[in-house]
Amino acid sequence: MNTKNLGLAVLAALGLNACNGDVKPTPPAPAPEPVREDAVRDHLESLRGNASAMLNFFYEMPKGADLHSHTSGAITTEKLIQWGAEDGACVNTTTYVASNPCAAGTTPLSRAWEDAAFHDAVLGAWSMENFQGPLLDAHQHFFDAFGKYGAVQLDSRNDDSYADIVSRAGHQNQVYVELMQGFGASTGGRLAEGLFRPGDAWDKATLLARREQLIALPDFQASLTRQADSIAATIKGMRELLKCDTAQADPGCDVELRLLSSANRTAERANVFGQWVHAYELAQRVPQVVGVNLVSPEENEKSLAYYEDEMFALGTLDDFNDQTAGRKTVHISLHAGELIPAVLKSQDQEHLRFHIRQAVEKAHAERIGHGVDVLGETAGDGAQDLLNDMNELGVLVEICLTSNRVLLGAAGDKHPLASYLNNKVPVALATDDSGILRGDITQEYLAAFTDQKLDYTVLKHMARASLQHAFVEGDSLWAQRDDFTRPVGACAQDTLGQEATSAGCQAFLSAHKRAALQWKLETQLATFENQFVK
Repeated sequence: MNTKNLGLAVLAALGLNACNGDVKPTPPAPAPEPVREDAVRDHLESLRGNASAMLNFFYEMPKGADLHSHTSGAITTEKLIQWGAEDGACVNTTTYVASNPCAAGTTPLSRAWEDAAFHDAVLGAWSMENFQGPLLDAHQHFFDAFGKYGAVQLDSRNDDSYADIVSRAGHQNQVYVELMQGFGASTGGRLAEGLFRPGDAWDKATLLARREQLIALPDFQASLTRQADSIAATIKGMRELLKCDTAQADPGCDVELRLLSSANRTAERANVFGQWVHAYELAQRVPQVVGVNLVSPEENEKSLAYYEDEMFALGTLDDFNDQTAGRKTVHISLHAGELIPAVLKSQDQEHLRFHIRQAVEKAHAERIGHGVDVLGETAGDGAQDLLNDMNELGVLVEICLTSNRVLLGAAGDKHPLASYLNNKVPVALATDDSGILRGDITQEYLAAFTDQKLDYTVLKHMARASLQHAFVEGDSLWAQRDDFTRPVGACAQDTLGQEATSAGCQAFLSAHKRAALQWKLETQLATFENQFVK
């Protein structure tokens, strides 16, 4: 039985009775949390070696949030093939690059419905399904896949894409997802390149002056309007596809969705700056856009050449945004440290020394995506000092175990997750590109249990941390950051895992979306854990 739906059904029933004026029944009190945790931990340990039982356990476990997911890479590959076939797209059977309208000499994707071998060939070209080859070949195959299916990922399918992603999150007992996407940032980048002149200083005064020029351009403002309208239509269409607000509502309807506007780091530095300006301004217009990021291969030639300048530019924009009255806070998560020596040329190995540090110190990153090379960060006062700083600042690392294993060869003790945990750096599990990688959040928890040898209490802490460090609006349920033992004063007298009964707690949860999601997770956890208490 889906414990998430069970818990929600109980709450719904209680609310209905209250509305009808009936005496509200008292649900069974959950066992004390330490007792529950011990029982669940022992049960899970008994499952080691039983693949199907472990998978079922983690499928049902409440898992909080997915904070690191690229829309373009998260869509189920079978869905992409289906949509391409329905929309009349074709594919080149040599390169497996899709086209729509169909290019000469290409094969209709609709053939995949009747030709299993063709279907499997497209699936393999567009994902890591059954990929066989050395690490660097896998690395390249992964990044090439995005370009192969781009022609079938149409704007008209945005609502389908979101519905696919959040439905899977809801079925796997998550309550919150952040999606990374460009959202027209390329327009800001293109326009910005035309404003910078050779010899311009790359300093605060110049960058802010170019920002003013950029946002005054009619084409820039028109792009913001188009994107705001597109996002609103996408979310509306997603909810219709999921049948939200009906008796047949998909579990994805209960997943809170927020968006990060990401810049593409393979462009010139002026272009990346313009993309970020576009992202910051879009966030002022669209409630669901809550942050920015930087995507594409970190080892790209331009990414390496302009890395320090781009970190300075983002920090400058962030300072301006925070210091200007009336502007909405825009959060920062950055891909950093997604590097290993094998993906870098000999002259570029020094980049292993400082990317995470500069993302935190210069760009003010609140979260780091991947962070695999942290133990080699010798810049400044070294790796230990960096870990200490990340702990003190509360910089969470979005841990993508499947991605790091497949694309970087970082697994087992070659992955720094244990070092992050030992140094009390906040961490949360995430999927990265679940469609291409053929995975899901359940498999990330399974990998943490089997490959990283983490027990239930640590995994539960990570699920809680995912909501603590989400970019969703509102205050936290917890009195102290990353200490999940004491709720804020408004809810201190209420029992975690049950319906909030005090007026003060109810008001606090209503006013703070983050706290409400955290309370929801606690209710799910109590329901899930109680089944293992004898």
